[in-house]
Amino acid sequence: MKKPVVFLDRDGTLIEEVNFLLNEKQIKVWPKAIKAMRLLRSKGFLLIILSNQSGVARGYLTEERVEDLNRAVFSQMRIMGEVPDAFYFCPFHPEAKLEQYRRESDLRKPGVGMARLAAQKFDIDLGNCYSVGDKLSDVGLGQNLGGKGVLVLTGYGKTEKSKLGSETEHFPDCIASDILEAAEWIVNDFEARKAP
Repeated sequence: MKKPVVFLDRDGTLIEEVNFLLNEKQIKVWPKAIKAMRLLRSKGFLLIILSNQSGVARGYLTEERVEDLNRAVFSQMRIMGEVPDAFYFCPFHPEAKLEQYRRESDLRKPGVGMARLAAQKFDIDLGNCYSVGDKLSDVGLGQNLGGKGVLVLTGYGKTEKSKLGSETEHFPDCIASDILEAAEWIVNDFEARKAP
């Protein structure tokens, strides 16, 4: 049986947004992120981070450095008591400084490429997924898969909320103050959808 999944943005959603995460000293995991992941895990959700990392395309850091920094994020999370199941990232950007990363890519949210990669490894129900993040591209990811998208007002969330209007392609299914409120909404929505 396919498992329910929540796709989580990392920067500005689970950890403090620092514009571009370049060194371990910048990592600040929010305690509410740990509580949120525990709640979601207790309800049977897989937790997978999907992250646009345009800093690679801009030449700020390498793909290997992104992986190193994420290991440091997971290490802090492990100490605090909860770690996601996986981390995927997209290094591409259509206006990249580095030519090898300059392209449109379905891996880049709101594209669904990273989620499809995760589905090759994990037995997950993409069509009933949730996607949570501080950008409308995070909302779009979930909706493009047939699931739901939640905008959190941490990180860039308040700026993104100000962009909402009649022309908005991906209007959030929920706007939450933070990741814990988002997790509570997801649990309630998921249980309501399962009810006969």
